[in-house]
Amino acid sequence: MGLIKLGWNVERDEQFAPHLAKGLVPARVAVEDKHFYRVWTVDAELSAQVTGKFIHESRRDHSVLPKVGDWVAVKLVPNEEKATIHAILPRVTQITRKMSGRETSAQILATNIETVFLVTAADPSFNAARLERMLVMARDSGARPVVVLNKIDLCDDLDAKLAEATRVAGDVLVLAACALTGRGVKKLAGLIKPGDTVVFIGTSGVGKSSLINRLYGEEIAPTLEVRESDAKGRHATSWREMIFLPKGGVVIDTPGMREFHIWAAGEGAKETFPEIEALAAGCHFRDCTHTKEKDCAVLTALTAGTLPRARYDSFVKLQLEISYLREAEKRAGWQDHRKGDRVAHRVFNKQD
Repeated sequence: MGLIKLGWNVERDEQFAPHLAKGLVPARVAVEDKHFYRVWTVDAELSAQVTGKFIHESRRDHSVLPKVGDWVAVKLVPNEEKATIHAILPRVTQITRKMSGRETSAQILATNIETVFLVTAADPSFNAARLERMLVMARDSGARPVVVLNKIDLCDDLDAKLAEATRVAGDVLVLAACALTGRGVKKLAGLIKPGDTVVFIGTSGVGKSSLINRLYGEEIAPTLEVRESDAKGRHATSWREMIFLPKGGVVIDTPGMREFHIWAAGEGAKETFPEIEALAAGCHFRDCTHTKEKDCAVLTALTAGTLPRARYDSFVKLQLEISYLREAEKRAGWQDHRKGDRVAHRVFNKQD
């Protein structure tokens, strides 16, 4: 399998030159399982591990470890289908969320992707607020977001559901699809060009793996039935995995996520709520929180009914979450600084 089919280009040729001079080989991470990986080189699929330096640095920052989609420099183990990962090439794009639970750190889901397919179902599990959060994540990744409204065969009023998804998505393309019948899959496939890397994101049970199977042409990704009682699904994918389509293009399948915690929303939040950003320009205070201030254009629109309450509530909840994360980051940085001071103090006393 040629590297170009995996997404290699001239820019990466230039980035890899220093590693090539050291006798290292370019590869792409296809599967991640803690500190163990499966990587693709131009010639083969290999089992790989990171160096001790990577493990040491990851104790403070998990993002330094290779992720699915990363281009890496590896040293081949002679006469074995094994390699050691020595370096990671710069990431062009990456989709990130906050680690689930109380831990305040980033979890990189996939890197070097061209398109993020945000899969949601047209059944009773459809949730506009969740789709908004997914759009923020996708826009902040640097990749192109596309909303896929799957399971349209289970929808009684498709036009209404499409209108709701389109209202939330704004200028983002919304595709209607059905993995069961194949409807809309041809349009989906047309968005994946040879050499492109795409990722499917969504909660359990929305049909990500089923769509990938349709794109591939056979059952390669595991699927599980959805409970009829509440339309909730179970995890069919247990880790992020790279799949190479027969007609070109690379697909990254991700586990279904119960939570979409924003990590560091930048322009993504503004692009997801453009009507609120436009209103905010008319607020009296530049640092208006749009919750209690006088002469707030956003609150005025909310009272007048020109701004839907659901959109406003989602926006405020997101802003509170971002504020909490920033404060948590500051506290974590302060604790690291204090820890460094204590270490330095012990070293200084030892020297004395």
